[in-house]
Amino acid sequence: MSERTHSRSRRKRLRVRDAVLVGTGALVALLLAGRLLIPGDFGVFLDSGLPWVGLLILPAAVGALLLRSRAGAAAVGAASLVWALLFVPAYVPGLGAGGGADTGSGRLTVATLNVGADNPDPCGALREVSGWGADVVAVEELAGPVECASAALGADGTWIRQGTVGLWSRHPVDGTAPLEVAMGMSRGLRATVHAPGGDVAVLVGHVASLRPRAVGERNGSLQALASDADAEGAGPVVVAGDMNTAATDRAMEAFDGFGEAQRTAGWGPGFTWPASAPMVRLDHVLYRDMRARSAAVHDVPGSDHRGVVAELAY
Repeated sequence: MSERTHSRSRRKRLRVRDAVLVGTGALVALLLAGRLLIPGDFGVFLDSGLPWVGLLILPAAVGALLLRSRAGAAAVGAASLVWALLFVPAYVPGLGAGGGADTGSGRLTVATLNVGADNPDPCGALREVSGWGADVVAVEELAGPVECASAALGADGTWIRQGTVGLWSRHPVDGTAPLEVAMGMSRGLRATVHAPGGDVAVLVGHVASLRPRAVGERNGSLQALASDADAEGAGPVVVAGDMNTAATDRAMEAFDGFGEAQRTAGWGPGFTWPASAPMVRLDHVLYRDMRARSAAVHDVPGSDHRGVVAELAY
């Protein structure tokens, strides 16, 4: 092979190499920045796994480093910047929308847990939650009578159950009513909690599951819960539960005007499912006319979800 032919071959390999690296970086950036333009089920499931799209950057970054590709490094840098703009704020509490001003002395600590229908010891799980110091506890996916719930969470409080969801409050409660949030199934309730700082409307919901070819059902269920929350009118409102909707899911726009405790006051992504290796946040504490002061996730025995607890001020 002549030197001239060898040089042409080498330039061709370099162009192919750079094209692959630049293409990978561009694809990641487009998926992250343009996800809302991707329609259908694929777009929704992409929303749910959006933080993990960033993993595609790693092999491109290694390739750019090993091959000393300037074009590849630039593409990787651009994709990394887009990812950072989307997800680094999760590690800086306070950058999210507050959802209301902390203008009063009211404080309400809210917890939510999908206890798991197959949990071999739901009573133990609820006793674990009782140690978090919550004033209000939302519980989803209750199976069977679970007669221990009141004692496990605190016999000095009030326990209300509606179908497969329940609400415990250490403060007096009234105005309870069922909510139809899952296509005819009894998986929601609302109540007025008479907390020392003032009344708070609390809604508990277990939204329909997100499954292939059933995204519309999930969206309708989530929208029903959001509509009930919007209908509460003026005053502090809390929505807590298993919403089967990732924080990055476009369907969460149904809760426009509500803050999300983990995003506002937590540290990190706050993934809650699956509990053994959390990859997505399905469990949320949302609020309106309040402000989140702190938020965290906790492991719970026997559940396939992690629990969420948030301190709210109003």
